Amino acid sequence: MNHPLRALLTVSLTIALACTPRVAAAVTIYKCTTPDGAVTYQDKACPARQRQSKLELSNAPIVTPTPAPVVTARAPTPTSSVAQAPAAPPPLPMMYACTTYDGEKKYLSDTLPVPYPVPLGALGYPGQSLDQAYGGRDRLGMSAPEEARRPTIGRGPLIANAQVMVQDPCVPAPRSQVCDELRRRFDANHAKLRMAFPSEKAPFQQREDALNAQLKGC
Repeated sequence: MNHPLRALLTVSLTIALACTPRVAAAVTIYKCTTPDGAVTYQDKACPARQRQSKLELSNAPIVTPTPAPVVTARAPTPTSSVAQAPAAPPPLPMMYACTTYDGEKKYLSDTLPVPYPVPLGALGYPGQSLDQAYGGRDRLGMSAPEEARRPTIGRGPLIANAQVMVQDPCVPAPRSQVCDELRRRFDANHAKLRMAFPSEKAPFQQREDALNAQLKGC
């Protein structure tokens, strides 16, 4: 067999093996020669008017088709069905709503006020003369001049000037009242910041930043 025919046979076999899912170990190739001398090779019998010869090819390779790659479906990422709660506002500073001991004035305080002294006269004591308060039935301990004097609230060395400790009653201030007080403090500090000289602005700016942070909770 000449080289062109061998090359043609090799190409034909390669194509046949590539297109066949699995080829047997032995393969029969038919050589067909036409009356005018043309030669062809095929894997089936030659037509009736052509000369036929068989070529037995042994130890032909077994071609196994390459399996398709396995695609693994990725499970969808589970999404949380629970809605995230909005971030809680920063806590407000603690303040106390207080009333003066005499009930005449209300105010807010950052801390609980400490007890402080006031004259007994400011509390309306005594409501009787010193003679009635301290003389008793036998008038002992009271001189004549003292006996005749009436108690003068807030004046002199009388009992009305004696000191007594009092404390303003306080309760935790409600949220709305705390926010109103923070806004009032912010406005007052901002006015001072605008009027301050550049060298004096630092403490007012720090105070404004701190009040801004507290107001975020309102």
